[in-house]
Amino acid sequence: MAPEIIPVVIPQENVNDESVLLAAWRAGEREFVEQGRLLAEIETSKALLEILAPAAGHLRRAAAEGSSVPVGSILCYLTPGADDPLPQTTVDAAVLGETSVETARFSKKALDLMNEKGLKPASFAGKGLVREADVREVLGGQLHFKGLPVRRVELPARKLAEIRSLSAGQNDGLSSLVSVACPAAGLRRAVARRPELAATPLAWTVFEVGRLLRIHPLLNAYYDAGRLYLYDAVHVGFVVDAGKGLQVPVIHDVDRKELEDVARRMQDLLLAYEDDSMRAEDLTNGTFTISDLSAEGAVFIHPLINERQSAILGVAAARQPPGDPGETFDLILSFDHRVAEGRVAVQFLKDLRDRLNAA
Repeated sequence: MAPEIIPVVIPQENVNDESVLLAAWRAGEREFVEQGRLLAEIETSKALLEILAPAAGHLRRAAAEGSSVPVGSILCYLTPGADDPLPQTTVDAAVLGETSVETARFSKKALDLMNEKGLKPASFAGKGLVREADVREVLGGQLHFKGLPVRRVELPARKLAEIRSLSAGQNDGLSSLVSVACPAAGLRRAVARRPELAATPLAWTVFEVGRLLRIHPLLNAYYDAGRLYLYDAVHVGFVVDAGKGLQVPVIHDVDRKELEDVARRMQDLLLAYEDDSMRAEDLTNGTFTISDLSAEGAVFIHPLINERQSAILGVAAARQPPGDPGETFDLILSFDHRVAEGRVAVQFLKDLRDRLNAA
């Protein structure tokens, strides 16, 4: 019996993902790899995941680095020999010359149209996944909008997931916005007294928000199809965008954690963000979100409510109002008016202000 050729398939890590981004190959073409060796890193809408070799063999790539690969499709093969022929498939038409598996992958409809029009695969070098619409675009020449030439750029999976989540969270336009000024001196005193907060001063706000959501449960909830759903757990996410894409790591069960634990967990998540080692579970099941743009100097922001949530807190930069000797910063709450009223939102902000000022 001939040695087996083993396909390595893109896993379904997130039910909402139809495709993933092949972020990087970590083993070379035709390189022999042992079982358990890191083959590639893929980017889902939630996290960066590692693909490990299920068996030993020679790596034969079926997708290009930087390309979009459908979930459930073949990422690569592990072959007994370095030059073993690869299986022929109809949809994953990878064998289009010696280097085609390194450049682009074509749908059957795309191939049919290319053959009909005499278009060569080299026209799509570096494209990744090529569909019929991509072929028609090339055949039609340069795109224009109102007479101006434009270029189409594919958005990364994480950005598309962010758009879906924020669009679903806008609650048909029934979000409202309130803000309360908070003295900056109290929070600064607290950070000065607690060295564990030096790296993540936002941890104090996350800590206090977690406890206040038990007092204001309507802000730890969501609306759907005429019904109100209240979360039993308090999982607070905080927005991070430091040059590697916007992500919202989540501190689970914040209301049950001590301040030191919250600060330590936030630091761990920030390091994971920097190292591209965030796990899917680190980014899921948030019940409330905080967006802190104070370090960017933004004195006012309008944060957008996330999917399956009823509110999001924005933290603005400190400023000194005219005639006021002390600095203040705004606590801003976007909330779903179908779930809570302005009075509830303002009381939540006033309670948070008082706790931060007394810290």
